[in-house]
Amino acid sequence: MDLTTLTDEQLDDHRRAVLIEQERRANLAAIPEQIKELAEKFRYGGGDEATLRDALTPEERDALAHE
Repeated sequence: MDLTTLTDEQLDDHRRAVLIEQERRANLAAIPEQIKELAEKFRYGGGDEATLRDALTPEERDALAHE
């Protein structure tokens, strides 16, 4: 892609698309650890394990069971 041929608007649209993609990738990398930390805090605070399981859809529970 030759960025020099883009209009200012096209270049700004491309910049925004890149930032959105970078944020998406960062979220995919960070969210599993955040979930783990929150679940640990929930358990440590006395939260019920069943409540955590109920927060997941059946498909999500099945996916976790196969890890």
